[in-house]
Amino acid sequence: MTKVLVIDDQRIAREYMENVVQNGTNYELVGSLSKADLAETVCRRSKVDLVLMDVCTHGAKDGIDAAAELRRLFPELKMIIVTSMVEESYIKRARETGVDSFWYKEISPEDLLTVMDATMQGRQMWPYETPAVKLGITTSNDFTETEIKVLRLVCEGLEYSEIAEQLNYTKDNVKYHIRNILQKTGYANKTQLAIAVTGKRYIIPKLFDEQDRSEENPIVL
Repeated sequence: MTKVLVIDDQRIAREYMENVVQNGTNYELVGSLSKADLAETVCRRSKVDLVLMDVCTHGAKDGIDAAAELRRLFPELKMIIVTSMVEESYIKRARETGVDSFWYKEISPEDLLTVMDATMQGRQMWPYETPAVKLGITTSNDFTETEIKVLRLVCEGLEYSEIAEQLNYTKDNVKYHIRNILQKTGYANKTQLAIAVTGKRYIIPKLFDEQDRSEENPIVL
């Protein structure tokens, strides 16, 4: 039997993954956590084979950072990152971490059990790209890599001069990129732009991502 650990800060999502594991004929649920900080302990104690890790977890690390640490400690461990958010950086970060598969809860065409089976058979299941998000009169696919970098800092509330300093651009260059983004999307100003982008979860600013979430008791079987 494949021993599975589920990690997700949302109880409903965690219970869904628990049910998928328990309904699979080849899987045994050995732990269910809201905090990724406890994953190492459970993996050592229960000799976990597969981790289903949501990007959002309670604690100091998000799920991708926690997966990177688990990969270092347990090179043979299979890991699937799961998320309902289309944040543009997640797929790239997860690939760099070395996780085995990536599954969007509401978007991926395959069901979770199919992704689990494939992953345990040594196959990697990944979305081709981050799903496109409708933003004003365009979609996120229309942004250049540079525009995304600038847009992320706009969403974090930085001013032109602060963005220029962080990216080593001139202030005029930053204004040029923001003007292009506004023209593409049709938004009147960067405040409207930031509200739309963060509201669609295309970019999740650090000020939101790092804020403390309400504590919840982890569940370990």
